[in-house]
Amino acid sequence: MIFNYPHGFSVLTDLLRKVSRPCALCHSSSSCGICEHCYRQYLDNSPPRCFCCGQNLPGTDYEKNGLLCGNCLDKPHSFDETIVAAAYEPPLDQLVHELKFQSKLALAPLMGKLIYQAAIRQKRLAELRPDFITAVPLGNSRLIERGFNQSHEIAKTFAKWMNVPLRSDLIYRNRDTEKQSTISFKERKNNVQGAFSITRISHAILKGTHIGLVDDVMTTGHTLEEIAHLLKNAGTRRVTNFVFARTPA
Repeated sequence: MIFNYPHGFSVLTDLLRKVSRPCALCHSSSSCGICEHCYRQYLDNSPPRCFCCGQNLPGTDYEKNGLLCGNCLDKPHSFDETIVAAAYEPPLDQLVHELKFQSKLALAPLMGKLIYQAAIRQKRLAELRPDFITAVPLGNSRLIERGFNQSHEIAKTFAKWMNVPLRSDLIYRNRDTEKQSTISFKERKNNVQGAFSITRISHAILKGTHIGLVDDVMTTGHTLEEIAHLLKNAGTRRVTNFVFARTPA
């Protein structure tokens, strides 16, 4: 009997997808990385958020869309919109910690899928779909230390779900910076100022485009603002942030 390897591999892959695996949060049985109970409790009923920066807004009306917080009304950003999958607080913050500091790369596809589901909840998927997706680049020393760029790993799955090309050749970090989490909020803006540049190829393709910018955590937004400012100066029409977690005010 001749074994059909391509068919056999396909069948095996389908079986593995159906195998129950622990929920990343409560470790109960789950078929997609997050059990139904945890998804409903921590992700499904997210609070209304600012259309631009993704920060929490007062109230519990989940259907409110297009509202801006006072900070964004007072000082507009270079980016146009922010899609947030989760709040950066327990227990979801542990996913970021385990990915970044324990090298649990299996969490990256889950986080990319959760960002995609957050985009679906906006009920404007066609409008949110960018021309290209790119991730916030990591400094060379930190990339060597960690061995991977967590934002790029998340972006791989997110780009597949969105059916949009993932580009890692649009932006580069031209100097290492201090970890944003280790310095004060006032120092963070200066820390990333001038830290990024647009590649040569970017200038030829960015004009009039909509760019999706992926990051794992958004705190003050200074890093995303710095990159969005560069993209807009290079001719980008629209910049949408897609972040897994947003630090509450």
